[in-house]
Amino acid sequence: MSERVIYRKIGKPMRNILYMIGGSLCLLLFMTGCKSADGAKAPVSLTWEMGAAEVQPGYYENSFILKNISDVPLGKDWIIYYSQLPREILQDESASVKVEVVNANFFRMYPAENFQPLAPGDSLIVTFCCTNGLKKLSYAPEGTYWVSQAGGKQGTPLPVELTIQPLQGMETEDWYPAPDKIYASNLALETTAKLQQTDIFPSVKEAFPAIGKENVIIENKVRLTFHPDFANEAGLLKEKLETLYGLEVISEAPVTVHLDYLPQQETAANDEYYRMDTGNSLINISAPTSHGIFNGTQTLLSLLKGQEKPFRLEAVSIRDYPDLPYRGQMLDIARNFTTADQLKKLIDAISSYKLNVLHFHFSDDEGWRLQIPGLEELTSVGARRGHTTDELECLYPGYDGNYDPSAPTSGNGYYTREEFIDLLRYAAQRHVRVIPEIESPGHARAAIVSMKARYHKYINTDPEKAVEYLLSDAQDTSRYVSAQSYTDNVMNVALPSTYRFMEKVIRELMAMYEEAEVPLTTIHLGGDEVPDGAWMGSPVCRAFMDEHGMTSAHELSEYYITKMADYLQQYHVQFSGWQEAALGHSEATDRHLNRLAAGVYCWNTVPEWEADEIPYQVANKGYPVILCNVNNFYLDLAYDAHPDERGLSWAGYVDESKGFSMLPYHIYRSSRTDMAGNPVDLGIAERGKTVLTASGKERIQGVQAQLFAETIRDFKWVEYYTFPKILGLVERGWNAFPAWSMLAGEKEQQAFNKALALFYSKASEKEMPHWASRNINFRLPHPGLCLKEGKLYANTPIRGGEIRYTTDGAEPTLDSALWEAPIACDASVVKAKLFYLNKESVTSTLKVN
Repeated sequence: MSERVIYRKIGKPMRNILYMIGGSLCLLLFMTGCKSADGAKAPVSLTWEMGAAEVQPGYYENSFILKNISDVPLGKDWIIYYSQLPREILQDESASVKVEVVNANFFRMYPAENFQPLAPGDSLIVTFCCTNGLKKLSYAPEGTYWVSQAGGKQGTPLPVELTIQPLQGMETEDWYPAPDKIYASNLALETTAKLQQTDIFPSVKEAFPAIGKENVIIENKVRLTFHPDFANEAGLLKEKLETLYGLEVISEAPVTVHLDYLPQQETAANDEYYRMDTGNSLINISAPTSHGIFNGTQTLLSLLKGQEKPFRLEAVSIRDYPDLPYRGQMLDIARNFTTADQLKKLIDAISSYKLNVLHFHFSDDEGWRLQIPGLEELTSVGARRGHTTDELECLYPGYDGNYDPSAPTSGNGYYTREEFIDLLRYAAQRHVRVIPEIESPGHARAAIVSMKARYHKYINTDPEKAVEYLLSDAQDTSRYVSAQSYTDNVMNVALPSTYRFMEKVIRELMAMYEEAEVPLTTIHLGGDEVPDGAWMGSPVCRAFMDEHGMTSAHELSEYYITKMADYLQQYHVQFSGWQEAALGHSEATDRHLNRLAAGVYCWNTVPEWEADEIPYQVANKGYPVILCNVNNFYLDLAYDAHPDERGLSWAGYVDESKGFSMLPYHIYRSSRTDMAGNPVDLGIAERGKTVLTASGKERIQGVQAQLFAETIRDFKWVEYYTFPKILGLVERGWNAFPAWSMLAGEKEQQAFNKALALFYSKASEKEMPHWASRNINFRLPHPGLCLKEGKLYANTPIRGGEIRYTTDGAEPTLDSALWEAPIACDASVVKAKLFYLNKESVTSTLKVN
């Protein structure tokens, strides 16, 4: 039965859109659910499309098709809410449906006074313009829901079916990852070299044959002996040998694994050094510390990867240790939540690659994820996102767009005190240090809103309790916009209650670590991205500045970080912070702070922004530095520019090769391409740049990968962004001086390509099968394609995968043609995907003019 479809254009003119009348809409990319938990259904559906390119400077056309799918006319008594990464809205005043920002990444649309009822089955087009052109589907609207306003009362939120149209014409854009360019890049990585058994992640420092010894053959059983001090490491090894490799660990067996102290401990390069000697039915691992023993056991487990019973270990002697003491990953569980069990899975994985720090980013603008006794609002309000008009019971929806603050979504959740203590113990067993971060004074909206809710809860019954931990000044008229478009996310650092709040949280953290019997050596205080304009409209701040002779907001920020660092020092805990915490200070302040600092996390290293000197400048000033290079180590940046490749792009794109190419002591040569992907001249990259001094070199503590969670909706994306991208950092944190870094020019490029080819061979032959067996999600690169002399060529750096392709415009599947060798092709469009281990890449599309 045909249906009546009427399109009315609302807002700015847009290009014509063709739809089928009486049938389904054109190709749907994905759809959200359209019923609530009790089956109730919203009376409308939405289809979103990115419109024409830049229609005026800085603004891009967008449209929603609003369709009445009910059997009654649609009136004016409704609001539709949705979430999207931040952008400003521009719309004609005459529009009959208004679209506007509620808060940063939370939006609404509603009928204006001139809105006319929409008949059942009818549709209208709502057009508007946004800043930021949309190049990725991870930037599209999501989480649409409907709230009735009938009778002047708020109705129960109902999900709205949302269809996202594919992004059109992207393959012809200059920034698109063209398949022929990928093909040319992959050519440099082609190799036929066979992997050696000791080719593992991270690469071992030394491995040489044990002359005169026989190889070790392990069939089904193994004996495990150990010094009593290494009982923990022995227990973990036993578990992995049994669960990963099906070996039975018993008291008597043909092969023995022995864990013991290193006889000549003075020969150890550092505390994480270990030796492994295998041969004649004995695997001996020795080290000066339990951490070194743990590292050795992870190498043993890695040597078994890719094998089946009976396992064969070559008679070999390994001497190994890390070049950098700090090798970490930061995970943002604030913006979108990761559960404790999921985080344990991640800790288990990263510790197997000898990473030894988890930076626990549990608070930010969009969520507070750790129970703090006595500050219940931090989790009863700040750990929940849902439909609200006053944020007294939960935060606004954001990113995931969920409207139910009780639903088990990535927007909701927190760690109980007991869960966090258990997590600390779990990590410590695996020699992973957990560094908690209290984001402050910026990026603090969840805490600020939670303490406002506490204020409203107690103001009429206990005014003193209401203001005890308040983080904001009600008279503040400051106007600012944060990097993520918030206008109310900065703690007021002139309020005594702000310091009571921070001290309370710190004391509770200390108590958790003490109960876990895990040392707390540092707390990360954030300190980044305090927007211009913050505090300047606060009477409290103005009075404080006058009292202390201050003239700038930077002095307030400096006061805050110094006061908090001094407070931590009372408990013999050092402070850490993002790079802003160490910038712009006087020499006297730098001298004071750098002796209190455990680490300054330097992230802004993009040459085009003229910021890549910051890490060395900070180190030269005396601060310990953790290299967090955004263009090498930000896991949440998309692997590449492909529209279907999920992730952010504000600082370019980061894949596993970017981490591999990073050189801790030559950061200017760590970016082999610019943000647009064009090659750079490494020969001149260091000219005129800050030189790392000898003392500054000693202060480079290590490297860290960052995984911020704006585009994460569940744990599979945590894994996808991490694997294989983290392997670049794994390699460079352990081996900071690769052989190719000692060369220059064409020789350097050739050596780099050879090393990177080996990197991909190890990843695809050993690690990816291992991840697949452990149900760890990972990403495959999309293949390179090229047409030469009428033949189709394809390639990938991933060994063992299958490239399947189509020539009729259809999406490739496992049933599509398998590319095995150059083949005649006269198609106008070729689409291809890489398939491997039940995973598939996004689609490479080659269009022929």
